[in-house]
Amino acid sequence: MDGGLAIFGFGLFLLSIASLYARTAYWLAWPLLAISMLAMGMAFSESKRLRDLSLGVAAVLGVLFIAALATGTVWWLTLAVFLFAVAFGMLWAEFRFEYFGHVTRQELPHHHARRGPVHWPWQRRRVH
Repeated sequence: MDGGLAIFGFGLFLLSIASLYARTAYWLAWPLLAISMLAMGMAFSESKRLRDLSLGVAAVLGVLFIAALATGTVWWLTLAVFLFAVAFGMLWAEFRFEYFGHVTRQELPHHHARRGPVHWPWQRRRVH
């Protein structure tokens, strides 16, 4: 996962630099530059939140993709933002679902359904 964050972050960095040099869509280039620096920086950290970061980056890139579509940004930049959003989403999914083969069922986090406060009437034990 660390390598994926670094590679995708470096790719976003190159995309933002290319957009700045092409002098197109400055409003999109600066957030991409910031996101790429965040992704590359977190790739080499010991944070436990790396999975959450890749999901967050995918969501932000998805919003930027929709905004780029709406404003008529250059096609190659819009397509690249979409592809990077999908890539970060796949990076999150690889370590979230056992379908991809990177984690086993035992390694997955256990999410217990919260049943609410104990004082709710249907959760009280009836002792007679």
